[in-house]
Amino acid sequence: MQTQTFHSKVDWWVWGFVIAMSGLLLQLLLNMLAKGSLQQNWLFATVYALTIVVLWWPLWSTRYQLQAKELVVKCMFLTWHIPLESIQHVKDTDFSTVAPALSFQRLRIDYAQEGKQKFILISPRKIALFKASLGAKLE
Repeated sequence: MQTQTFHSKVDWWVWGFVIAMSGLLLQLLLNMLAKGSLQQNWLFATVYALTIVVLWWPLWSTRYQLQAKELVVKCMFLTWHIPLESIQHVKDTDFSTVAPALSFQRLRIDYAQEGKQKFILISPRKIALFKASLGAKLE
């Protein structure tokens, strides 16, 4: 079976925060460059540049892959492998806890792993298509 990839929906406020913070850090870097103090403050410049990368990383990397036998959730350097057979419930939620989801329009996926009840929150851009694809794989 073919793997389907769904990217995370990103709320406007997440875009606003990332763009504003990146702009501020870029302004600091350009100010250092204009004053000729970039070499003297290389540590600050490196931290600013790395912070910009870390701010954008979740936007580039958060995705959900429906494979033949598992759902793979990826966000930054984290990966969850959820066997499709262990999924018990999928429901809409706006639960606002830390999750590999960049929107408050989320799905809660309840599943069992090693005898324990767990859940993960995701926010696929195309929720209806994701639900339909997941439902087809669960049948």
